Formats: sequence, C-alpha cells, structure tokens
Amino acid sequence: MHDQTLFRAWGDVDPQFWAGAEPVKAAVSPVEVPVVAVEDAASTVSGDVADQLAAIQAASSVDLARAQGLAVELDARITAARGEGHIETVRVREVRAYLVHLTGHHETAVAWYLHVVRLHAALHGPEHSETVLAVRRAYSMWKALPAPDAVRLAGDLLEAFAEVQGTGEEAIRRMREHLRQLQESGDGQVAATVSAP
Repeated sequence: MHDQTLFRAWGDVDPQFWAGAEPVKAAVSPVEVPVVAVEDAASTVSGDVADQLAAIQAASSVDLARAQGLAVELDARITAARGEGHIETVRVREVRAYLVHLTGHHETAVAWYLHVVRLHAALHGPEHSETVLAVRRAYSMWKALPAPDAVRLAGDLLEAFAEVQGTGEEAIRRMREHLRQLQESGDGQVAATVSAP
C-alpha cells in the first residue's frame, strides 16, 4: 500500500465549498484524470491498481478513447477480483465517471457520478467524508453542464441526493436554487417542471 497522493485532488473541498465552488468545464479537452487524495488507510489502493490508474491518467492526456478502454478493462478485472463494494472498484469507477464527463456525454456522466455516490454511501455511510466528496463532485459536474442538460438531468440527481442525508440535502437545496436561476434567466425554461423528492 502507498501512503502518497496518487493523483491530483479534484479541488480543495472545505467548509466554504458550497459558497464558492469552481465549476468543472463540460466537454473539455483531455487533461489529467483527477482522483481524490487518499486520506485514510481504508481508502488506499494497491500498488498494481495505482500503477494502472497512473497509466489511465497518462493515456487520457493524449487519447481519451484509449484511456476509457483501459478504465473499462481495469473495472472488469477489479470488480471480478474484489466485488462492487470494494474501495478499489469505487476508485476505478470515479475515474470512469470523470472520463465520460470529459467526452461531453452528459447523461452517461451523470449516471456514473450517481453510481459512485451510491457506492460510497453503501460502503462508508451517508455522512462519511468519501460520500460527502462524491456528492459534491456530482453536484459540481451537474452545475457545469449546459443549461438544457442540467435541467433535463436534474431529476435523477435530486432523487439520488434525497437518498443521502446531510450533504445530499444541501446538494438538493443548491440544485433547486440553480434551477430557479436558470428559469429566471430563461436558460432553463423547463426548470419549473423538475421536482425534488
């Protein structure tokens, strides 16, 4: 096991996160694949998985399709070996979510981010820092979507966040506010039709 940070963090997440979160740009060109810094021993990945994630990170900067293929292969191997409820599987799926987001396939990216939120909630519990970070990442990704996609995909996020107490409730509040702003600006004319659980 390694105690070093394997990849760059997804951003600084502190108590001020909701007040001034920097949105992730949708459909951006391939960049380094960010994965949260590993903070506690239960969250570390084996050296082999860390090496494979590093290879995916390197590939993403030059060939996003190849990086996605490597991530799919790694996901299949880790899931078969460890099961879906293992932290290594969740780490690989976090990377897959981000890679899909980079492609601009917003609906698929939202589905992956929500899957990761649910996996963290099941593995760690709804109040654990890993679950909190997963909710915040999903929210930030959603908020950065173009208005029509944000409005169209809000329902699934609202439903998933309702399952996660605490941070999920804050995310729902923030989403409702953003949807209201989209509606007022005319960017999300159908925002009024989206309802939260």
